Amino acid sequence: MTQNRLFNRIATALLVAVALITIPTAQAQNAGCTVDRMVINQAVQNGEIQSFVQIKKQIKLKRGDRVLRAELCMRPQGPVYALTIVNDNGMERRLDVNAVDGTIIR
Repeated sequence: MTQNRLFNRIATALLVAVALITIPTAQAQNAGCTVDRMVINQAVQNGEIQSFVQIKKQIKLKRGDRVLRAELCMRPQGPVYALTIVNDNGMERRLDVNAVDGTIIR
């Protein structure tokens, strides 16, 4: 086996190992969360939560910030929009917003 082929196999094995380690962590972080629009729309129509559009207006993002991902999560304090926000420099940050009244939790 050539060195190049051996290197490719080792690199592939490392990538698979890293993926297997990080997948459960990501799933645990997002336990109880959904991005299913039908579920979210139903909760909005029932008056249980505010729409994401309403929430986005309330949190007033900084210039250059945009929401990369938004999930609706059930937390002990109630329904929360878990937002991943990215700025112009590519820096990501997490923001939890109460889905009922729009207050920022963290």
